[in-house]
Amino acid sequence: MFKKNLFFILVFFLCLNLFSRDSDFSKKISELSNNIDISNDSLFNLLKHWDQYAQPDSTGVYLVYENIINDTLTAPYVVYIPTSYDLNKKTPILVYLHGGVSMPDFIDKPIEYAQDNPSIPFAENNNWLMLFPLGNIHTMWWDIVGIENIKSQINSMKEKFNIDDDRIYITGFSDGGSASFHFALNDPSYFAAFYPLNGMISVGHRVTNIPVFLQNLQNRHLRVINTDEDALYPSEEMGKLMDLASQAGADLLYKEYWGIGHSFEYAEEEIPLMIEDMKNQSRNIFNNNIYWETSIPEFGRTDWIEIIELDTLELSKPWQKEYNVKLVKKRIQFGFYHDQNFEGKGVLIRDIVENSASEEMGLQKNDIIMGMDNIITETLDSLLYLRNKKKRGDTFSLTVLRDNEEIQLNGQFPEEDIHDAFQYNLPSGAVKARYWGNHFELETSRVKKIAIYIHPDMVNLENPVSIIVNGKEMINELIEINRYFLIDNFLKNKDRTALWTNKIILDID
Repeated sequence: MFKKNLFFILVFFLCLNLFSRDSDFSKKISELSNNIDISNDSLFNLLKHWDQYAQPDSTGVYLVYENIINDTLTAPYVVYIPTSYDLNKKTPILVYLHGGVSMPDFIDKPIEYAQDNPSIPFAENNNWLMLFPLGNIHTMWWDIVGIENIKSQINSMKEKFNIDDDRIYITGFSDGGSASFHFALNDPSYFAAFYPLNGMISVGHRVTNIPVFLQNLQNRHLRVINTDEDALYPSEEMGKLMDLASQAGADLLYKEYWGIGHSFEYAEEEIPLMIEDMKNQSRNIFNNNIYWETSIPEFGRTDWIEIIELDTLELSKPWQKEYNVKLVKKRIQFGFYHDQNFEGKGVLIRDIVENSASEEMGLQKNDIIMGMDNIITETLDSLLYLRNKKKRGDTFSLTVLRDNEEIQLNGQFPEEDIHDAFQYNLPSGAVKARYWGNHFELETSRVKKIAIYIHPDMVNLENPVSIIVNGKEMINELIEINRYFLIDNFLKNKDRTALWTNKIILDID
């Protein structure tokens, strides 16, 4: 055991040392940009075939690093480098997002956590890098901060490793699965495909109160897994939502495992199938047809189209549909957050959810739950075992230790209710866009300003580009490579494929 722990410590310091070296990536790119002897076309080709990477000091290791988000917040993450990593070969990334992202602290043993992931052997055998972002309540996967945090970590990897930009995949279990949905719905451009495991498609939407639009799932492939006995997100609910997504045109494979609760028990069977599916999925940033809808500018872009500004005073077009379904809320929850670091008997309460059964019955922070319905519960698992025997509307009691005094609290779980799966509480705008050759046709709904991104592999820059919006030709002219936009874009996303060279902004009457 001592030798094993010593190995982890050595790996940890090795990884910090490897990542602590100052990167000269930006300096090299700036030097190229400022070299007037390099033409715009040559600069584009140099960036497209960028290959200045260093071989890591070690492979088959776990790297620990921190992403500086602001002056007071940093987020750790783990990178696994497969043993056969070769700096001369483009390498895919599998991003894995953990559950329980609303906890106050980051996972405290990141290397051990990453090592336990069942995808590691498959990443090793297929020579894939793995990225393990670590999140907490300040960097939740569906917040803007959390989303940008993950993208920044991918960008950092792109500086150091020869990444295949078109083969970056994202998956995760529970909150990680819900986040995989959230990226696919709101910010899919970095990724080739999404693999939510026992997640709920509406979690990010419910937490942030930002609407999501199922038609956006047309732009990427998803392979979704759920289980029938999942007390949090049962397949009875998810099946209805996946059917609704399919009606909206989602590129979707939905699969269920029966006889399993909220558990990754199916990993041994499913992960090999997921990996094979990933091998068949490569990102195509030049889709001829794109549908995109958003309520906020932060989620306004996918690939070559961006909604910059909405016109919410206009009526929506008939094709801008709301997809929704009624769900019966059967899930029962106490409505508290427990202290995971508490080592005593019982369950120590860290916080109370507003308008929950716990709040209504008078449960307080720092209470220690010792029993339910006069049955001793010394662990969270034993408490949840008793809770799961209840149904909506049932009464219950909790035996609580408060200020060293034992008291009993009486409560009731809420009655069943029927609710909409999605809330469209903010106005949105949408675009249907297609292109062929040098011709673009856009139809917009409640959009005031929109942008098209130009790529030399997408259009022939020697010929005029024609853009028609809502039946009116708005552009018919030659589009040149904008050297400064090209460099700024590359420094921002480090993407050798999505190497956009210009951005055409259009005001819509």
